[in-house]
Amino acid sequence: MVAHLVRLKLTLLRNIFKRSRAQAIGAVVGIVYSAVLVAGLAVILASFRGSLDAARVVIPLAGAAGMVLWTVVPLFSFGSDPTLDPGRFATFAVPHRTLAIGLLAAALVGLPAIASVVLSAGIVVAWSHTLASTIVAVVATGVGLMTAITTSRWVSALMTNAISSRRGRDVIAVLGLLLLVVIGPVISIVANVGAGLRDVATAAAGVVAWTPLGWAWAAPGDVAAGHLGTGLLRLALAAGLLVVVFRLWSGVLRGEVDNPRAVSRSDSGASSGDDLGLLARLPGTPLGAVAARVLTYWRRDPRYQISMAMTPVMPLALLIPFYTGDVAWTPLLMGPLVAFLLGWSEHNGVAYESDALWLHIVSGTSGRDDRRGRLLPAVFLAAVLVPLYVGVGVGIGGRWDLLPAALGLSVALLGAGYAVSSVMNVVLPYPVPASGESPFSAPPGAAGITIAAQSIASLTTIVLASPAILLAWFAWQGSPGAGWAACLVGVALGCVVGVTGVGVGARLYERRAPELLAALRRT
Repeated sequence: MVAHLVRLKLTLLRNIFKRSRAQAIGAVVGIVYSAVLVAGLAVILASFRGSLDAARVVIPLAGAAGMVLWTVVPLFSFGSDPTLDPGRFATFAVPHRTLAIGLLAAALVGLPAIASVVLSAGIVVAWSHTLASTIVAVVATGVGLMTAITTSRWVSALMTNAISSRRGRDVIAVLGLLLLVVIGPVISIVANVGAGLRDVATAAAGVVAWTPLGWAWAAPGDVAAGHLGTGLLRLALAAGLLVVVFRLWSGVLRGEVDNPRAVSRSDSGASSGDDLGLLARLPGTPLGAVAARVLTYWRRDPRYQISMAMTPVMPLALLIPFYTGDVAWTPLLMGPLVAFLLGWSEHNGVAYESDALWLHIVSGTSGRDDRRGRLLPAVFLAAVLVPLYVGVGVGIGGRWDLLPAALGLSVALLGAGYAVSSVMNVVLPYPVPASGESPFSAPPGAAGITIAAQSIASLTTIVLASPAILLAWFAWQGSPGAGWAACLVGVALGCVVGVTGVGVGARLYERRAPELLAALRRT
């Protein structure tokens, strides 16, 4: 059975060149390019044989990064390799342990595994200082590679149900987007470390070497440096980790093979039977029902989840110029930025409901309950994030004297954003991806109105909060008393403007609810 699975994988690889001439040429070009890149990296790794100290820093970090890539990348490319889905073998009477070994063997003949083997050969050369270190390097790199592949199969098996669904793919895409957002700042920070990079890398390698990610890759270096006991200990830990991961994956594999439909029947977070979910857990009032619906969207709708995921992440980008360019004022804007995003993100909330808005209309939901119910979850979220980011930003910037100004500015932007959103999502809803579609899709012809509406919402929010912005700027310039004035004015302005905007939006909703529903149907 193991040989059959290997032949199946080879057949899948061979079929890449049989689809079309263009695809075959593209595959050849990609393989040649990858082969040159991998060979170059292997030579670079092998060149560390001339410096044991450098090898003990670089190779554990590189090995740990490789294991992370083996685990993460298949989640974003799921479906490109049918051998990743053990459920395909559920109808065959194959012992699960034999199937597990066969799938591992099949994974070893894939292009990523071949590239990893070539890189591992470079690592072995780098550690070949003595006979003992060479032997340990061969065993350790093999154990490390098999651990990476087994972990990849285990995580892929756990994520089969989620990734196989549209919603799951959207969630994974969101995580990938967040990963891309984080990579840029990390690279920028590392690039600006300068002379301290070697010390940081040395410290990081020392920590990674005692984690499951680095056991296998650091063991040969210990032996080469004369620390035989430490090297063998790490090698034993790495071997034990491989056994544990294999047993975990084998257990998940057995569950999928024995009961392939169990995953499809598992709880997806939806309510069943007489359970009304959040509608039964919030107060049984129109306001509570609207708030429960919004919270349900946050929980289940990837279109909402993108905004919820990005809002807490974006203010962290303000730390990049602070740490890399000595721009002292950027951390102080973390609280105001998250407040602006929380208020601004609601300006087109009604458009995401589309035809479902008729429930509010036929049930006689008042404009006040509709407006307040939609904002209630965002208000509770803001009550956590805004003070947190205000405190973190002021603390990192070392300007506790500007805490009142930052807090007042944040409340002003939050209230102004809620006011603008309460009016705009009634007056100017614009097209968004429909329910069930990917949140990354764009409705045809919607670019112009989207840019215009978002610009109007942004500028109006800033204008309404301008008194607090001006006072906060005076506080930054050192004006005595301006910080507390910004706090008092900002809090009062945010509350007054927010309540007023919600009231105006409620009256507009009650006056033009049918027209709003018709507009949503057209979009």
